Amino acid sequence: MIEDVRRAAAEVRPTPRQVAWQRQELTAFVHFGPNTFSGLEWGTGVDDPAIFDPSALDCSQWVSALVSAGFKSVILTAKHHDGFCLWPSKFLPHTVAASPYSGDVVAELSAACQTAGIGFGVYLSPADLYQEKAPGGYYGNGSQAVASRIGSFEYVVDDYNRFYMNQLHELLTSYGPIAEVWLDGANPTSSAQTYAYEAWFDLIRRLAPGATIAIGGPDVRWVGNEDGFARETEWSVVPFANGQMVAEQTAPEVAGPAQLAEADELRWYPAEVDVSIRPGWFYHAAEDTEVKSVPELLDIYRKSVGRNAVLLLNIPPDQRGLFADPDVEALTAFGAAVRAYYETEVQLPGTVNVLDLREDITSGQLVESFAVDALIDGEWTEIARGTTIGHRRLLTIPPTTAAAVRARILSSRADATVTLGVHFDPLLPA
Repeated sequence: MIEDVRRAAAEVRPTPRQVAWQRQELTAFVHFGPNTFSGLEWGTGVDDPAIFDPSALDCSQWVSALVSAGFKSVILTAKHHDGFCLWPSKFLPHTVAASPYSGDVVAELSAACQTAGIGFGVYLSPADLYQEKAPGGYYGNGSQAVASRIGSFEYVVDDYNRFYMNQLHELLTSYGPIAEVWLDGANPTSSAQTYAYEAWFDLIRRLAPGATIAIGGPDVRWVGNEDGFARETEWSVVPFANGQMVAEQTAPEVAGPAQLAEADELRWYPAEVDVSIRPGWFYHAAEDTEVKSVPELLDIYRKSVGRNAVLLLNIPPDQRGLFADPDVEALTAFGAAVRAYYETEVQLPGTVNVLDLREDITSGQLVESFAVDALIDGEWTEIARGTTIGHRRLLTIPPTTAAAVRARILSSRADATVTLGVHFDPLLPA
């Protein structure tokens, strides 16, 4: 039985959309809104729009810092849980149009991304405290599903799902191209509200067929923590039963033999690692001295990108509407370090302390375990072992002087081709 499932898993392939997403490796998150000015992490839903008043907003400054650090796309919190919209949506008054800031943050960031040639994505919170608390609000109001027009398409949805899909329609038709739609699973509200996920996904596919739908969507899953690391064994081929992942997304293992044994379906469902450059997701001046250091960011890089995931790093603009100096400095140094230490091969013979293994994921994810040997003083010596590889696996080792290195596949679901590179990171402990 398990051998049959392993063989089936070897045949699972990513879509071109998923391959392009994985190859980005670095995606930026931008949390911005009333919380930036109130000091909260989760707004109340009744925040006065007048609080949103950036004095020098410049999305091109954000994008310039991100491009210099090697990020390939950016996702903006167009609407967080508080329900405040960073674009002048015609479906409610609680937007930038009611604030002292008269612009359109979504439009400005989209334009800056297009100019710089990087992807632009939107975060549209399914949970909505404004719609829960406002008189006549839609969230959790118990309305019945009825036939509704969303643009030129018809769906059977209740009041809130119709409202949500109308906002999706605005974002996907007015601010494209859209590279990623991010659906947060957090729920700070007290109301019972069901989400018409399949209708949402259908609308996104119709309007933005190239967009990745994460993390409450069919393309990308949440890694299960917000601490910046993927699992040591991180499979992109994930078992499902009755339409749901066999394991919880937070489980220590989501696609091991025990989970495979329960599967009635296998899907390519890779992990995204979301973490903030600061302790909080929104800007707080008190955290200016707590921006993650370059060694910390590189450790996150190795444990996310280097464990077959994509890193989604949050950088929150300050009350001016700019990335703060400590964040820009950290980004700049991080990008330089990645280019110098993880995009540059060490010439052998030489000293290495990072091993870089890769599979061609267009042919699936096949390797279950591997070893790496180094030619030291004329003899092959094993220097590392690991489990999964996937798009990329980065392993740190003590500094080792070698004439050559080689990878050995110990267990694989089918014949696999693995490439092996080596790096030296001087910021790692000796």
